[in-house]
Amino acid sequence: MSILNYLLIAGLIILVDLPWLVLGSKQSKAMVESIQHSPLTVRYLPAIIVYLALSYLVTLPENNNDAFMLGFCIYAVYDFTNLSTFKNYSVKFAVADSLWGGVLFVIVYNIIVSLKLKK
Repeated sequence: MSILNYLLIAGLIILVDLPWLVLGSKQSKAMVESIQHSPLTVRYLPAIIVYLALSYLVTLPENNNDAFMLGFCIYAVYDFTNLSTFKNYSVKFAVADSLWGGVLFVIVYNIIVSLKLKK
């Protein structure tokens, strides 16, 4: 797959992820600030690297079930690692965000299949 396709897929992931980021921003901002005792600041280069990695991973599944499980597991590793190490990390947020990872991957997987970006 070409680098251009991965960049396009990363853009798709960001677009699909944006509503979740906006809807959950108040809760996640408050939670992060209670953990680190300073305002939430997004560091864009690491965020770009995350979306580029996700753009590769979302091309691996062969069906919706696999897409959901891969997205769910990726997000669950992040969320439940945070839950295990940060006192103020929310169980409710960890579960919801993990489920969102699965939904995100299914949506993006179907878009890339319909656009024939997946080989």
